[in-house]
Amino acid sequence: MPDLDDLGRIPGPIIVPNCVQMRLEWTLPSTKLVYNVMHGRVAGGFTATSAIAEAIRTALAAAAAVTTWRTHVSALVSLSHVDLRDMRTANMPIVQSTGAALAGTGAGGAIPPGEAFCVTLRTAFTGRSNRGRVYLPGLDFSALAAGGVASGATVTDAAAFVTAVQTAMTASGLTMCIMQPARQQYTGSTGALHAARNAGTVDVTSIISRNTIIDHQRRRSGRS
Repeated sequence: MPDLDDLGRIPGPIIVPNCVQMRLEWTLPSTKLVYNVMHGRVAGGFTATSAIAEAIRTALAAAAAVTTWRTHVSALVSLSHVDLRDMRTANMPIVQSTGAALAGTGAGGAIPPGEAFCVTLRTAFTGRSNRGRVYLPGLDFSALAAGGVASGATVTDAAAFVTAVQTAMTASGLTMCIMQPARQQYTGSTGALHAARNAGTVDVTSIISRNTIIDHQRRRSGRS
């Protein structure tokens, strides 16, 4: 039976052809872990390994845009790992980077842990299933402007940071994409028929910061 909250969901493991999940793992001042979950389209010969996860982390450590973004991140917060999980086969293990964490360098103190700045991923297509969002956590108070919104520099540098992530992924054989799990046909609450959809990916074509709003995310203890 489908999930009653999502009549199109197909129960069981998600399998997506040519797709690998990539996560950025952040450690907050409370030691709680939060993640940015992204996806990459890969060629048939690609193998998700700890070495590739580490290559992405190393590329991020060397990227100027990442160094700049870290000035907006609290010194009590760190980008602790990059990890990968192959989605081409069910229940594949997560493989993790092995290098040092990248700590923030902000000097203003950490804002509340539930706050994050949203960056939008766009593709060549419209519709919710063809867009993505990356909520960047761990901001420093110095990243804010009057009124509690993100400063102009934070807005610009957030998009540049995610673009640097895209570049690092590309260098390791992953094309940043929006993952689309298979969906079963269902009739919505208005009586509209929603067609089935095969699993697949859509490449990200642009990365933007749409506004200055700091979003609040509710996270249960022990969950990311």
